[in-house]
Amino acid sequence: MSIKAHVLIIGGGIAGTSIARELSKYEVDVLLVEKEADVGWGQTKVSYAIRHPGARWSPGTLARELIVKSNLIFDRLVEELDIDFKRCGELILAFNPDELECLKVMKSRGEQIQVQGLEIIEGSEIQRLEPLVSSGAIAALHMPTAGIFNPFDLIHAFYENAGENGVRMWTDTEVLGIVPEKGQFIVETNREEIEAAFIINAAGLYAQKIAQMAGTDNFKIKYPTKASCFILDRAVGDRVGTIVTGLADLNAFHRFKAVIPTYGGNLLLYSPIPEPSHGIDDRAVEKRSFQMTCESLRSLVPDLDFEGHLIASFSGLTARNDRGDFIIEASEKQDRFIHVALPPPGITCSPAIGKRVTKILKKNGLVLKERADFNPHRKRIRSARNASTEEMVRWVKKDVRYGRIVCRCEEVTEGEIVEAVGRGASTLDGVKFRTRAGMGRCQGNFCTPPITDLLAKEMRCPVERITKKGKGSNLLIDKRYH
Repeated sequence: MSIKAHVLIIGGGIAGTSIARELSKYEVDVLLVEKEADVGWGQTKVSYAIRHPGARWSPGTLARELIVKSNLIFDRLVEELDIDFKRCGELILAFNPDELECLKVMKSRGEQIQVQGLEIIEGSEIQRLEPLVSSGAIAALHMPTAGIFNPFDLIHAFYENAGENGVRMWTDTEVLGIVPEKGQFIVETNREEIEAAFIINAAGLYAQKIAQMAGTDNFKIKYPTKASCFILDRAVGDRVGTIVTGLADLNAFHRFKAVIPTYGGNLLLYSPIPEPSHGIDDRAVEKRSFQMTCESLRSLVPDLDFEGHLIASFSGLTARNDRGDFIIEASEKQDRFIHVALPPPGITCSPAIGKRVTKILKKNGLVLKERADFNPHRKRIRSARNASTEEMVRWVKKDVRYGRIVCRCEEVTEGEIVEAVGRGASTLDGVKFRTRAGMGRCQGNFCTPPITDLLAKEMRCPVERITKKGKGSNLLIDKRYH
């Protein structure tokens, strides 16, 4: 027997979850399916999580249009969903006259869309804002409205709020086939067959494959190269407080190298080095990527010790398409099949993506009546590291588990981990991305065993069933008693 839904969303990345949250405002049955064990483990997981003001993107592109619309919404959304966000500003450095001309073009583009506070500064003013910035920079475009998200908190906020408002969420659910039939779609998965009146294809790297299943493909997803990011210890996290970027391509301003302060207090290093991709699942980090990234970024902040403070790295593919812009549209062959294929910056554009998709659904026949009981609010997981003494006293009085530190590096308590499991974490990575447990200098060497035990206890299963990131990543094979 088939499971039925008015709208099926395929893909639990930033696009799919933001659309789910937007649709949860209406009296419509929505089901989201994600092939991984948790949401946000595709492109979102490898994002550098900047909220862009929009000055980098060309006029006339859908990406710029959605950046503008999203930035008008985001402040309210940050408040409603209690999202981790910091407006730290951005400095785009120029080292020669040609790059200075690029800054002038970007400033003009930003002013066209009413980005506030744009200013080209020089010399001592650059050093005043960021003392470690290279003295070789002749100018910088200061964009004070730029900011940084915790990308995992953002996607979990959409996911949790959509679920609270009635959207069904299935993880570990892979779509195997789609058959258009009598005004609807029959979708085969590894779990259940699903009948859906509308499908939203937000499958990221797999969007072309999903479109081909339904016979609606009119674009190509390209991933010839992968991007790698490197995380520095919090010991140097306060050395750079502003997003510091440099131009990597004078003909494509959205390609840049960067030293980025993260919401968690680390520094993230990124440079668009064209590492060849060896397939859609290639996540390997090449040694030379780090060496080349360090060499590239020394032009921005020459006196920062990158090598001595590296604690983690990650690599991933970006689903760029053959049109070079966002694709958010109904299929020409099946107007109830909506394509959402996003290159960066999907995180910045996420609020407007849901609204655009909703308009397309309405236009193509989905009746959307606003719910009187929609709850727009969600609270983040409590954090002992960021709590006051008074807050900790109150929490521990109610639940002693908030007084037991499990992850010493990040000061994560047992109470936070239990809360994360209650919100959907079923793996070590699920706990990590919700609480930061395991993200510190030791990278989980000390806290992995107790977190594994807590997961097993809360999920009421043997510890052998606990995984790092879902199927095929078990930590223990079996128990051996001596």
